[in-house]
Amino acid sequence: MRGRGRAGLWVGALVSLLAGALAPGVPADEQGQRRERVFRIVSPEITESSSLFVSTGDPSLVYTTNDSGDGSVVYVLDSGDGRVVGRATLEGVEAVDVEALAGGDDGTLVFADIGDNAAARSSVTAYQFEQPGRGDVTVPAAGVSAVALRYADGPRDAEGAWYDVSSGRLYVVSKELVGASVYVSPPQVFSRDQAVLKPIADAPPLATDAAVLPPGDRVAIRTYVAAVVYSFPDLETLDSYPLPRMQQGESITAPAGGDVIWVGTEGERSPVVSIRLPARADPASPQRDPEPESADGAEESDRSSVGSRVAQVVLLTAGGGLVLLVAVALTLRRRDRR
Repeated sequence: MRGRGRAGLWVGALVSLLAGALAPGVPADEQGQRRERVFRIVSPEITESSSLFVSTGDPSLVYTTNDSGDGSVVYVLDSGDGRVVGRATLEGVEAVDVEALAGGDDGTLVFADIGDNAAARSSVTAYQFEQPGRGDVTVPAAGVSAVALRYADGPRDAEGAWYDVSSGRLYVVSKELVGASVYVSPPQVFSRDQAVLKPIADAPPLATDAAVLPPGDRVAIRTYVAAVVYSFPDLETLDSYPLPRMQQGESITAPAGGDVIWVGTEGERSPVVSIRLPARADPASPQRDPEPESADGAEESDRSSVGSRVAQVVLLTAGGGLVLLVAVALTLRRRDRR
């Protein structure tokens, strides 16, 4: 997230510090999570991976982007080892701050240029085109649908988005310490030149990405320390899961075939980690691995305590960020008066 300014850098440092210090205090095994590294992004071209999306046409491919400063390039990674096996460059597109990738089983990819650290852009832009394969390609302008998006309640920063193929709506999650929201576009949004995003639900503080969970009836919004799962499309909160300690957790995606999420981070040689979430108590899903039973209701107690601690982490992060923002603002104001 280049260009954040001095205050933004201090807030980012505080968030990372709190996340690093507090997240390890929420053990993964308390929720039956199984974690393993999927791959490491080893390319020197990718040092600020801000998004992940597993191809719906070829599960051996994963897409990512750098955030601001890298232009309109989607990197195609091999999901087995993280190597760059292709690049798709959008012809004639001048990207500002690409923060999210989304898509669906229609074979398209959404390239969301929605980053706005200063909350100053009058509109942001999302692009839709065919999911690329291996090899370097230039996507011609004729193959890209673009829509300019304006927030109904004014500009704001955002880093997370998902796309609902059935309705053609794009959902965008604002990144804010207080008052974060999920916004939704009109239906068939990519058939329009411009559209208004309207707030429809609350979102967790400091959301950095979002993803649809198979088979499509849930979504996950990630922060620096947790993944919050919601029902879809009504967006009722279902659960919250701690995430592993990372340098600056920026991305989340969900491969097909189970209750698994992949999460990533910015930085050189950044890892992508697989986390298996506890299976839902859903009789319609017998193929999922059952969780081990706990005696005397211990499992339910553990889940409650984990949820409580995750909430404490988020509140401490938000509260600490607010205090630091005020301190930095006062310092800069004093300097201006000199």
